Amino acid sequence: MTFPQSKSTRTASRILLASTFALVLALAPVLTACGKSSDSKDANSSSTTLPDAKTRKLSDVTIKGDFGSKPEVRFDAAFIGDSEESAVIISGTGPEIKDGQRIETDYVAISGNDGADLDTTYGAAKTNIVLDKTTLLAAVYDAIVGKNVGSRIALTANMIEQSGMWVIFVFDITGAIDIPTSASGTPVTPPAGLPTVIVENGVPTIQLPVGAAPTTQVTQVLIKGNGPEITAGQTITMQYTGMIWSTGKVFDSSWGSAPVDFPIGQGSVIAGFDSGLVGQTVGSRVLLIIPPDQGYGAEGNAQAGISGTDTLVFIVDLLLVS
Repeated sequence: MTFPQSKSTRTASRILLASTFALVLALAPVLTACGKSSDSKDANSSSTTLPDAKTRKLSDVTIKGDFGSKPEVRFDAAFIGDSEESAVIISGTGPEIKDGQRIETDYVAISGNDGADLDTTYGAAKTNIVLDKTTLLAAVYDAIVGKNVGSRIALTANMIEQSGMWVIFVFDITGAIDIPTSASGTPVTPPAGLPTVIVENGVPTIQLPVGAAPTTQVTQVLIKGNGPEITAGQTITMQYTGMIWSTGKVFDSSWGSAPVDFPIGQGSVIAGFDSGLVGQTVGSRVLLIIPPDQGYGAEGNAQAGISGTDTLVFIVDLLLVS
């Protein structure tokens, strides 16, 4: 899939940017269905040359430190598990975490091959993860759902096929909230001449535009949400669909899977997304018509079938902000 990313990152997958993990060494495949866990496989079934296994069980990994501070994780390298495992290191007393929620967490990911940090949020901003079984790595989803906010959870994931190693994760989960299923608020009647948006089974779809595309960006609120105003630098949890004006081709959509997160107002997405969504309110549904100079420019996006002259139409439901 593609997504409304900036030209500088347009070759990445939508999920890579949608996740707010720091993604050192491109850990998106570690955490999403782009690299599903392989619990049904033998630990050594890959042709990858691995170091000698010294540790095979999570119970033989030492994890120390207070909740909220970066844990000290020690084991005899290499770690190559007999199976994927998880354990609650510190039990939280907050609400039970449920499927479909968005959690706020700190985490560290550690190479089983040599014990080096692959990625961490400790000392930086926490990250948000949507707990969706179809898009999140099974080992992460299974370890977290059903536990309590305030917990420290450790888990092991067999990522030999994807990255030549097992990965040990530790999560400190500080919050969990329900995600609205769609926009809600006050309907707004759009002016004539804009593409028509219809809702089928709760999902907004864009009908094939007619006539010449506008030469300047159009931002039209269709539902005015009652939530807070979105400011630059925040991350929006959203559902969206993108269409090419000239052909009516839907080149990407998050509907049908978990909502996605995008940082907004800081150049991480195409310019038309930044300018069109900053200042909107949470709960809103927004129609964006984005000409090439505010989208993918003269180069277009070949992966998505977008040429350098294509105007794009997006329908975006703004569900949460952080």
